[in-house]
Amino acid sequence: MLRYFFAAFFLVTCAVLALAGFRGQKSGLPPIEIFPDMDHQPKYQPQHPNSFFSDGRSARKPVSGSIPLGYSLSGRFLQSGAKNGAPIVSGEGVVASAGFTNLPDYYNTGSMGKVYGDGLPLNVSAKLVDRGQERYNINCAICHGRTGHGDGIVKQIGSWATVANLQDARILSMPDGQIFSTITNGKNTMGAYGPQIAVEDRWAIVAYLRVLQRAQNGKLSDLTAEQRKEIEGEKK
Repeated sequence: MLRYFFAAFFLVTCAVLALAGFRGQKSGLPPIEIFPDMDHQPKYQPQHPNSFFSDGRSARKPVSGSIPLGYSLSGRFLQSGAKNGAPIVSGEGVVASAGFTNLPDYYNTGSMGKVYGDGLPLNVSAKLVDRGQERYNINCAICHGRTGHGDGIVKQIGSWATVANLQDARILSMPDGQIFSTITNGKNTMGAYGPQIAVEDRWAIVAYLRVLQRAQNGKLSDLTAEQRKEIEGEKK
């Protein structure tokens, strides 16, 4: 039994020496790596030549229309932090700061002390609502659906029971500041959108959501007498 042990030990030792080689000995062959640890990967490094492309470069030009990091978009609404703190001017003067700010006021938090505030701190206009619709369809509709009923594609595919129905009475009666805070900080399985949606765009989404809710829950009694007559005339 002991001789089998010594025979096996001798064979293992020879195998180890054969794989490891002798130090100080030179060879033109590539070394044997037992654990390469991804030291050699089939990729090209920046500034290295690459015969695959016609210009012979590994680094490629940016995609047409892409925005460099730190570049500020033109227009009032911002998706880049390059103009943090830029003033928003209304008829009453400077009312807030654009971009991504972090101040303890109602505009940035949706709260007044320890209580959620109600009302939008920006002038509600068609431009604001249109911007809110665009941002809602990009960031929110995938879960909450285009009409806000919580039937977005994520809910349909993932069968998540936690996607909120924005037309629910609980959301209808929720203060504007609380909706803004939820967008900013997230809730339950919904992640925080504060780091990627500018403050003004968050308020624009709240404005559009209120319009969306009113459109889905409006009543004939909400209309003026002239508006009701006009609708009744169209039915006839």
